[in-house]
Amino acid sequence: MSESRTKCLVFIGTLAILFLVQPGRASHHFPDYPVRPAGEYANKVAKGGLVVAVEPVDGPEQQKTYFNSHLNSSGILPVFIVIQNTSATDSYLFDRSAVGLGDEGGPTGKSGRKTASLLTSGGLVDLALINDVSDVRDNMVKKQVRSRTLSPGSSVSGFLYVPVPSDAPRGKIHLQVPLTNTQSSEIEIVNLFF
Repeated sequence: MSESRTKCLVFIGTLAILFLVQPGRASHHFPDYPVRPAGEYANKVAKGGLVVAVEPVDGPEQQKTYFNSHLNSSGILPVFIVIQNTSATDSYLFDRSAVGLGDEGGPTGKSGRKTASLLTSGGLVDLALINDVSDVRDNMVKKQVRSRTLSPGSSVSGFLYVPVPSDAPRGKIHLQVPLTNTQSSEIEIVNLFF
């Protein structure tokens, strides 16, 4: 057998192995979390032309269904958020990186908000800082809420990940969601407690 033919067979064999391994990794399907209009959730706030709702997913069965993991034991609480622009004329910018945790009993304005990506100072969990390469992490990234501009009548939904104690009951969480009116540049800060 010639050397070039041997190299070709080795290359084809390597590709075959990659194709066989990759579908096995990608075969895990995690169902999407059911989305309802923001006004149908128990924990919601209407402010201006916006309705913002959150639903913490802290039950072990729910976490197993949607993430194939019990995230609370890892110190992570998945929180489903729905933001609906009910305005007939105004558009709002939602920037996920501006969402943060407020101090309980502290100010509810911009000065009281801890920004996302500051896991050590009480901000939201930044998935980019988790080095774990797994289907669970990939699924968390896929289901994370995305930043976007909400035109009149549109909505956005997905998960935020809040750090919680892994070995004790969680306390009350104060989530602050700033939304910027694209016409006036005025910032509406929506405060949610759960």
